[in-house]
Amino acid sequence: MPPPESPADRAEPAVEAAPVPPDAAPPGAEGPVDPPGPSITDEPSLAGHLGAAWRDLPVAARWAGVAVVVLLLGWLAASQFGVGREGPSDEELAEQAARDRAQWAAMRRLSPTPIGDDPIADALGPGDAERADDRYADYYVHEADSVAFSVLVTSGAFSPDLAVRLPSGETLAASDLLGTDTRAEIDGLQGPGRFEIVVTSRDTRAEGPYEIAVVRARPADSLYVDGEARLDSLGGGPRRAGRYERAYGVATDGDLPVIIRVISSAFVPRVQLIAPNGEVGEDWATVERRTRGDSLHGTFVRYVPGWEAPYRLLVTSERPGATGPFALDAVTVPVRDLRVGDGGARGELGDASWLEGGRYVDTYRFRTPKGQRARVEVQSEAFAPGFRLWRVSRQARVEVTAQPNPGGASTATYEGVLEAGEYFLEVTSAGDPDEPPDAPEGGEYGVVVRAEALETEDAPPAKGDRPAPTRSFSTSVVRSGESGGDEFEVGVTTVTISYPNQERTRVQLSVTVRSVDYTGNWAPWESFVSKGYLVDDRGRRYDPSTAESTSPSGGTAEPGTARRGTVVFYYPEVIRGHERVVFVASIGERTLTLPIPVP
Repeated sequence: MPPPESPADRAEPAVEAAPVPPDAAPPGAEGPVDPPGPSITDEPSLAGHLGAAWRDLPVAARWAGVAVVVLLLGWLAASQFGVGREGPSDEELAEQAARDRAQWAAMRRLSPTPIGDDPIADALGPGDAERADDRYADYYVHEADSVAFSVLVTSGAFSPDLAVRLPSGETLAASDLLGTDTRAEIDGLQGPGRFEIVVTSRDTRAEGPYEIAVVRARPADSLYVDGEARLDSLGGGPRRAGRYERAYGVATDGDLPVIIRVISSAFVPRVQLIAPNGEVGEDWATVERRTRGDSLHGTFVRYVPGWEAPYRLLVTSERPGATGPFALDAVTVPVRDLRVGDGGARGELGDASWLEGGRYVDTYRFRTPKGQRARVEVQSEAFAPGFRLWRVSRQARVEVTAQPNPGGASTATYEGVLEAGEYFLEVTSAGDPDEPPDAPEGGEYGVVVRAEALETEDAPPAKGDRPAPTRSFSTSVVRSGESGGDEFEVGVTTVTISYPNQERTRVQLSVTVRSVDYTGNWAPWESFVSKGYLVDDRGRRYDPSTAESTSPSGGTAEPGTARRGTVVFYYPEVIRGHERVVFVASIGERTLTLPIPVP
């Protein structure tokens, strides 16, 4: 069979065009019209060329081209859509991030990690729940029985914080109870029930490893102030923030300054003192570390006890993981009595002294009668001594003189006329008080106070001048107030005014302190007495005498219980004709004013 003809085979040969006759039919007239054919003057068709090229492409190439066109059209459409609409603002993005964090935190809280008697090691950081205050948080739950326990979190990487939701729905925060830079603890917890625990940090965005433990309650070892020294050992049991530790309760019955001394030949002791409101800071305590030779290390903590007792003492090591034996004790820093005119006293600045401004301090107390010229002298061959002399007037500390002994002589002295009253002498080392030394100086010293009467003309006794008689009367003055969230009531029932040796005025009050809703240990009676004072109707202030103020009752307080005792005040002159006295009593950080009419 012959092959079919192609359009090119059917094309007629080219001929010269004949002229059109004038009578030929105009365009559009009826008549037979030949089908149009290709003209020799036509250019090749672009559409036809592209179509032919498309048909000649492989199928895979065709689909790839379609995909490119679709993506291009989509990009153009998205660009046009973006021109007419702006993206989310920074505030919208922040709100969405906050919603995402809240949702994640809620999910983590709904699936807390169970914790039992075994400690759990974990870490805070990205991926944990994030609280609204920009802190990471981990969630735990403890199903407790009826045994008392505490929750303890320790970390060497950050300062941990802790909160526990009780079965009753109440939430306790560790930062309000016990804590240091490396630990947070909530104690006194007791089931049965479900306890929900949140571990976080005190600083924002803090992260790092930590350990959480549920610690069963057990009797704590006690360290008694002015009691016998203890021998103990560090090591064994779990580590807290990488260190072994021993805990003690510090028991004291007075309000004198206290020194806790920890000595070890095996490690450098680290000592932390914790009150119910947290670690005792620099405003209330000083820490001194000393090393003798290469193998004897000591740490000394000096503090003034307050109403927030009892205290907890933690003994650990400066080097993580250190172990070994140690000894510790607690002693008071007494205010020593010094009699004017006798042979004086000898002392030693050192471990048993107070530490203030980088210098050891020993304190003495003496009293001078009216109109005396006094000489105070401190002498030492071991160090250059200095001293300060001051007295209390109207609740203010009034400095009489300061003898810093800038020349470094072996003797520091003062001579002057002293008013009648009680004075305090602080023996220390020489030097500028505003420039602490590199290390405190100490050693043995001697101190003496001498006084002589001023020469005055003897005045004749006033006519009718008689000795002032003793007066005693009953009264009933009661005031109540709140301190630390607890309410107390203070009352006076009997007042006695007397004049020992007709030289001064003595006022004795019979006082009752009642707990309205407080449960706990009473503060020492000496502390209650020393923080109060008496004022008469002419504004004269009478200072308390803790030595003569006594209370046979004390111990533990409960709502409704009371303790009774006497409070004694002195004024260094004979004062008659009282119409009223005012007793200002201290209950913690608050005071109560009790006006007492004198019949």
